[in-house]
Amino acid sequence: MLIKLNEYERIYKIINTLVVNEGGNAAYACILFSAFGSYVLEKHYKIRAEPKAGLAAYHVGADNDAIVFGEFDQNGILTGQANSFHCWLEAEGWLIDFMAPAFPELYKKPGKSFFIPPYMLQKPLSKMASSAEALRNPGDFYLESDPITTINRMSILSSSQAYSDLAEICVNWYKKPPQKIPKTIQIYDQNGKNISTALIGKTVTGAW
Repeated sequence: MLIKLNEYERIYKIINTLVVNEGGNAAYACILFSAFGSYVLEKHYKIRAEPKAGLAAYHVGADNDAIVFGEFDQNGILTGQANSFHCWLEAEGWLIDFMAPAFPELYKKPGKSFFIPPYMLQKPLSKMASSAEALRNPGDFYLESDPITTINRMSILSSSQAYSDLAEICVNWYKKPPQKIPKTIQIYDQNGKNISTALIGKTVTGAW
């Protein structure tokens, strides 16, 4: 394991807070969770974590519940291109997905009873299943990164200086345990107003 659960939770909560502060939905912010998470890992832990984008499938429940970020192409092949994709990090033989605690938000809709616990997702890549159809147990996963999708999605970050500013806020806000992390910081919201922003996010109750 590259980082501990409490370290993972802090990084997730910082990114989650900034996404929400900017008016975004954490359950659809995989690009930011990957990019900002990678930057924090590099600056605080000297871990080189590479963002990847493409097809991702995660087993998240005891009743063969699975989340699949992907779609079938015209040939009936499951891919993670176009608009159905996911972003994650790969570092030193590990998968790290800082958006995982936000997965429950994907199913917060009327009539939905699909429960997903807010767990840490950090798994050895050597444990990856052979395909998206081969997921059998909670925590099983399958990833299929696409270089073009990765380049196209990550290029969004260079479209505005605001993304670089948010990345710096993540690094400056984060503190390694046992140091205390500030519960609030002063940052500008999407309207340019300086406000006190409180750290928010789910308590990470376990790990896949």
